[in-house]
Amino acid sequence: MKIFFVVKEGLSGLTSAALVEKGNNCVDMLTGNASFNFPVGFLASITTACNALEQADQEVLFNGGKVSYQAKRTAEKTLRSLLKELAGYITAQAGGDEAKILSAGFEVRRKGQSVEELNTPLGLRPLLTSFSGQIRLRWNVVEDANNYQVFANSAGPDAEDKWELVAFTSQTRYTIEALQSAKFYWFRVQALGRKGLMSPMSQVVKALAA
Repeated sequence: MKIFFVVKEGLSGLTSAALVEKGNNCVDMLTGNASFNFPVGFLASITTACNALEQADQEVLFNGGKVSYQAKRTAEKTLRSLLKELAGYITAQAGGDEAKILSAGFEVRRKGQSVEELNTPLGLRPLLTSFSGQIRLRWNVVEDANNYQVFANSAGPDAEDKWELVAFTSQTRYTIEALQSAKFYWFRVQALGRKGLMSPMSQVVKALAA
């Protein structure tokens, strides 16, 4: 049976400087890495967060004060959150492949065996929203799923090369923003489980951005 590996986040106990180093290293290793794809601008947001934390560190060093320390705590929290989200993307897309995980700048946390399957997400549906450029999606819970990936396509459901990963979430709902208002988009969802399990893709739904 195939052995599956998942990401070891390795964030506990890291200093702010070490967090910045880890974030920048992951971005470097994932830039141009064909094994993974992320929502547009996601890696850039990690770089921005690294720069912000590095700047906040300098402010504390030279200026001190409550305001500087609070800014540092906020910047550190933001970067940690992004790196946790990145670890989720890597675990989901690596398919249990140890080499792929290592190529993303993370270490392997644990291993196991694939012993079951996840059901296809059902009930994917758009919900009304009054905010321009938004589409709100909801779907039914998949038993044994830990997270879900949301994919969008602006060209049409048959244009396979146009499907883009736009969200990674533990919820059975998600709001996609910054879309072109009054334009149709197509969406599908995939459930993710432990040890690299992935469900088949859901049915495709068509929705009009507000």
